[in-house]
Amino acid sequence: MQYSSLIRWDKTDRLFVVIDAANLEKSAQSLNMKVHYTRLKRFFRESGDLKEIRFYTAAFSTNRHEDFLESLRRRGYHLITKPVKEIANKNIEFRIRKANFDVEITMDVLDHLSEFDVLILFSGDSDFDCLVRRVRDRGKRVFVFSTRYHISRELIYSCNHYFDIRKFKESILKPVRE
Repeated sequence: MQYSSLIRWDKTDRLFVVIDAANLEKSAQSLNMKVHYTRLKRFFRESGDLKEIRFYTAAFSTNRHEDFLESLRRRGYHLITKPVKEIANKNIEFRIRKANFDVEITMDVLDHLSEFDVLILFSGDSDFDCLVRRVRDRGKRVFVFSTRYHISRELIYSCNHYFDIRKFKESILKPVRE
């Protein structure tokens, strides 16, 4: 598929891509798809001046997950990980597992503001509304990638453009069995 009519940035724009892994994976799963991380990086490398692609994920400490992270490292992804935190809740019999990266993503984006023209955010979390507004106030453009039921209304209104990843599935997704 030809994406040039969809893309809202120029090939000369410096791109900074941040991926909230849990959010992106849930979005892909909702489409019965998986993320093809090689294609995803290639897509941004070919559509702009990709400065960095950051991947924020919980460290599950399993061999399978470690192998996956190593494959991303080899592909040039900058990985940011932290242990999963288990929270007990006396009203629920099971423990809630969390590894939120909202603060880390926000700090990293603000620390790298001078290095990019366009922020690509893979997350639909409304907590990023303040960050998106701040980045735009600094003269940067922000594009959010997610899916219809995983994107907050706040982000849709605060970013320059929201892209449903369905429209890019040939470039960044693959069938679950591939």
